[in-house]
Amino acid sequence: MESRLDLALGIAEGFAVVNNVRFLIQVCRGIIQSRDVRRAVMFWDVLMVLVMMFLGSTFFWPWLRERPLIFLGYWGICAWLTILATLLAVYDLAKVRLDAKRAHDELKREFLRRADSDSSHDSRSH
Repeated sequence: MESRLDLALGIAEGFAVVNNVRFLIQVCRGIIQSRDVRRAVMFWDVLMVLVMMFLGSTFFWPWLRERPLIFLGYWGICAWLTILATLLAVYDLAKVRLDAKRAHDELKREFLRRADSDSSHDSRSH
C-alpha cells in the first residue's frame, strides 16, 4: 500500500512532466512565431544535416555499417532533421505569402481611403 508521501511524490512528478511539456510548447511557439529565430533554426538545421550526411557517408561509414541499429538511428535523426527543415521552410513560405497579402490589402484600403477623401474635396471645391 502506498503512503501519502509516495502519492504526493507521484503527483509532483506528474506536474513536473506537465510543466516540461508546457515549456516545450511555449518554446516551439516562440520559434515558429519569430521570423528571425525560425530562419536561424532552419539555417543551423540544414547545416547540421549537411555535416551529418557528409560524415555519415565518408568517415563514419565503416563504423555505421558494422552496427545496424546505430546506422538506423543515425540516418533516422538525419531524416528527422531534414523533415524539420522542410516543414519550417514550408511554414515560412506560407507565412511570408500571408504577410504580403495582408500588407497588399492594407495598402489597397489606404489607397481607396485617400482616393475617396480626395474626390470628396474636389467635389466640394466646384
